[in-house]
Amino acid sequence: MKRILCFGDSNTWGYIPGTGDFLRYDENTRWTCLLQKKLSSKAEIVEFGLCGCESGDWGEEKPFNTDAQSLFPSVFFASLPLDVAIIMLGSNDVKKFNCWASGSTARNVRELIQTAKVFSPATKIVLASAVKLDERIVSDPKYTIQAVEDSCLCAQEIQRLAKEENLPFFDTNAFVKELGVDGCHFTAASHAAFADGMADFLLKMGI
Repeated sequence: MKRILCFGDSNTWGYIPGTGDFLRYDENTRWTCLLQKKLSSKAEIVEFGLCGCESGDWGEEKPFNTDAQSLFPSVFFASLPLDVAIIMLGSNDVKKFNCWASGSTARNVRELIQTAKVFSPATKIVLASAVKLDERIVSDPKYTIQAVEDSCLCAQEIQRLAKEENLPFFDTNAFVKELGVDGCHFTAASHAAFADGMADFLLKMGI
């Protein structure tokens, strides 16, 4: 049986949009659990989704660590052996206090790739683009309308990074067509569509 790590932010954790209370979709709804069901006996899914997780340390004080640079090595190593690691980050990078600049997410994710190669060269890395935010994101005071454009650029740079690193790229936005009222988080329908797309993608990779 293959082991697959899903490393990401609140859309991997399964945050229910618009709740404001960190409520999580159940195991019949969130994409990681649906992926497990679709791959059935072929793979074991290891979930690591964290609300607020960013590709790097942007310096904001928080009650818990959300820096992928320090989190990923521990999570990756603790999850070994791994056949595949799916990385989907970027939505939190474009918050207004991060002063996001083009290329910054890709640079940080490249560091995660290098870490994975050191710990387990045989593990295949899949890069998934973060979702493209919509204008309703301004309801969250941590974002401005600029985040909509920045999220599109962020998705593009992850695709370029995958090409540069010769890694499989999963286009999240080809499957996620519906976001919740906050303009950021997957609806239940989008979790299902993402899981369907990812399952097909992994099976074509030979999982």
